[in-house]
Amino acid sequence: MIIVKVKSKEHAFTIPVPYAVLRIGSGILTSNLVQRKMKDWLSKHDGHAGEHLSRKDDFDSDCSRFGIELVQSILENESTKQAIRQLIKELQGCKGTVLVDVQTQDGTQVLIKL
Repeated sequence: MIIVKVKSKEHAFTIPVPYAVLRIGSGILTSNLVQRKMKDWLSKHDGHAGEHLSRKDDFDSDCSRFGIELVQSILENESTKQAIRQLIKELQGCKGTVLVDVQTQDGTQVLIKL
């Protein structure tokens, strides 16, 4: 189980993430249904940015679209699906490993531990 702990001056909470949830989530993200829906969404929003946007906004939109298409092409690959499954399986054997331990200047702390 992955444990995510977030502490701030006002609040502190812990989110346990079971490996079963990771497996289900990765299965959903790499499923053909989700891939088709992403393609439909991208094609539907292809030319609807509007003409009144500035050049910078248009550039940001293009970069965002490129990023989404890149992630989609990675998730479509069958070897990526296998690699994600293998990664989750290997993470189960590394119990107690700290992945992230960060504290900001305002005192907020984030800890992600296997």
